[in-house]
Amino acid sequence: MEQTAPTLIIKTDKGYYSLVVSGSRGKVDFEKVAEILDCSKVNLTTPKEVQEVTGYEVEAVPMIGLEIPYVIEARLLNYEFIYGGTGQPSATLKIEPRALEEMNQVEGLFY
Repeated sequence: MEQTAPTLIIKTDKGYYSLVVSGSRGKVDFEKVAEILDCSKVNLTTPKEVQEVTGYEVEAVPMIGLEIPYVIEARLLNYEFIYGGTGQPSATLKIEPRALEEMNQVEGLFY
């Protein structure tokens, strides 16, 4: 469960971001994410907003390749591989977590 990495889409006063978290994380501390991004407010987007911003359904948001900046949970970097969305609801991507930093526009890590 810790190596699963769903991609959430969040909305801030600076725009939209992809938030890649460990599947074992309970609740995301959005105040901490706001501090990292130096913004005043962070909220989860609605399923409709996810579709409009990414072109994907909530269950299929890919871990790589979105045109919006990313914020990644730092503990994911401790694993050899993590597993997450591909853009296809029935497929899972297995990837080295450091590749997320190389393949995406990462603006921060959070703990």
